[in-house]
Amino acid sequence: MNETSGLTVGKMLLAGLVLSIGICAFLGIGVILSGRFGWLEFRVLMTTFTLAGASVCGLACGVYLSTGRGQILPIVGIGLTLVSVAMIVIGMWVEVDSGAYWKTAASCSVFAVACAHLSLLSMARLAGWFQWSLHVATFTIFLVATLIVLTILGETRDAAMFQLLGVAAIFDTAITILIPVFQRLSRAEFAIPTVDNNGSLSDQQRGEMEEEMARLQHRMAELQRMKDDLA
Repeated sequence: MNETSGLTVGKMLLAGLVLSIGICAFLGIGVILSGRFGWLEFRVLMTTFTLAGASVCGLACGVYLSTGRGQILPIVGIGLTLVSVAMIVIGMWVEVDSGAYWKTAASCSVFAVACAHLSLLSMARLAGWFQWSLHVATFTIFLVATLIVLTILGETRDAAMFQLLGVAAIFDTAITILIPVFQRLSRAEFAIPTVDNNGSLSDQQRGEMEEEMARLQHRMAELQRMKDDLA
């Protein structure tokens, strides 16, 4: 999937988010003014809330996909989001009475949120000495998601499991806070490169420049193609 496709997906998900929030607000006001709140109204509101949450997750993955820096993670995240929202909405309206069905829907939802979370963090531009934080974030986020899913599937009440989940969640929160800080500290790394005493760039700077030039050339080619199509 190229950069243009990623941007198209992101725009569609953003439109879905705006639309679902607008519908949810409209329906919520209607339910309050009607003075009654039954099972039908509950399902309508939960459907719009589900669509809004799915749009947020999908938008996070779509934005990361549009950067061209990763494909597997955001595509898997968008796929899990679509599966989750379909199962939840169908399950509510058909009134599926199956524990396995709802456990599967919940598990897909948890991993969809994990992919969206990691997609947002992966967009950070980090200096070489901060790259380790993304590996830690990947491990921690999926560890938390796995523990939650195991708790859902096993319906465990084990105190040790909840303690492990709590510790992992604390690490997850910490690394989520640290990565934006590391990105700010990495700004000097991505500033305009300067030459050394010999009048040449370092290998790392040269590689970063070539990567940025290739990305810009690809984007210019896409814009030229769009211009030609319009002409």
